[in-house]
Amino acid sequence: MAGLESPRPENQGNLMIRFAKIWIALLALGVLILAGVARADPIHIVAFGDSNTAGFGVTEKNTYPAQLERALKAKGYDVEVTNSGASGNTSSRALSRFDDAIPEDTDIAIVFFGRNDVRWGVDDAKLRANLDAMVRRLREREIVVILAGFHPKDFSEIAAAYDAIYYPDFFAGVASDGVKDPKYVLFWDLIGHLNTAGYQEIVSRMSPLVETAVTKVYCNRLEEAAFLAPECNAPGRQPIVTGSTEKTVTR
Repeated sequence: MAGLESPRPENQGNLMIRFAKIWIALLALGVLILAGVARADPIHIVAFGDSNTAGFGVTEKNTYPAQLERALKAKGYDVEVTNSGASGNTSSRALSRFDDAIPEDTDIAIVFFGRNDVRWGVDDAKLRANLDAMVRRLREREIVVILAGFHPKDFSEIAAAYDAIYYPDFFAGVASDGVKDPKYVLFWDLIGHLNTAGYQEIVSRMSPLVETAVTKVYCNRLEEAAFLAPECNAPGRQPIVTGSTEKTVTR
């Protein structure tokens, strides 16, 4: 019809470019929103253990969970670390308080028991069965688990059975073949609990592994939001450092 003209090719091209820019801007906004959702809530870590976790003989701020929280926050991680340690706990006592010790919002659990079982002559099979039950129940709740061993106990098969992270020796750096360095021990304690410096050494050795677990939780959150950040090594695999070795564990 007279008076109506078809859009010129150059105008069509400009219009398409405008639409493309708007689409890219909306996509970028969506990515930022999804990433913000994943980062919104602090990652909640629960340290579940006996007196070595509770921090027998030191102030609360000098326990390993408190020092771990400060170390992670200093590196920019948005975390909260809860101390669920109870002095004197055997693995059976720990299992009896499991539900109270592990809140619903737990993302990561660091599990360390067994020293009191050995001290009181608890059968090794019973200790392992209790640890197995703890790790299984945590993984059923999709909680990332770091299971710690100690000389001469090796619980790596329990960790492997449930795709948990294994830390071979809780006392790495403060003891050799099970014998603690006196400079890391409370001078007045006959049992030999760690002092503030001892827990600081524990944290310095363990924190890289915990950082890996924190990244794992963060990446899982992004995955649920259908977004993959560059730090989440595609195709969804995270390197898990276990003190003396490194392996790759699928989320």
